[in-house]
Amino acid sequence: MNPSGKKRKNTRQLQIEKLDHMLWLSTPLGKIMTTIKKQTQKIFPSTPAIIKYKPRAWVVRLPSAFIGQKRKNNGGFQAIVMAENEDQAWDEAANCKEWEILNFSIEQMSAFPMNPAEDEIAEEKK
Repeated sequence: MNPSGKKRKNTRQLQIEKLDHMLWLSTPLGKIMTTIKKQTQKIFPSTPAIIKYKPRAWVVRLPSAFIGQKRKNNGGFQAIVMAENEDQAWDEAANCKEWEILNFSIEQMSAFPMNPAEDEIAEEKK
């Protein structure tokens, strides 16, 4: 078989596939599928925006029972660390060597921003 016959066969196959695709797009299901595909491309961009947080002060608190101490004057421990988010605050607190002793009872572990008003100020500036 000569090369031109092979090329002719390939172009015929491509034409048939193109016609088949056009036929599929003309069916009701084909129309629905193409509109769904276009809508998902508009709603969900291919590259999501990366949110970058700036470091701020976080308060990490632990109950005294967590460490094995059950004294009446010792309600728990607290450390203030600089971190971008809560997970990073826990990691920083694990490496902290100095903890404050609290004189009030702490029932559960917690981590929260030291100044939550910073969030409101940042949102107002946007």
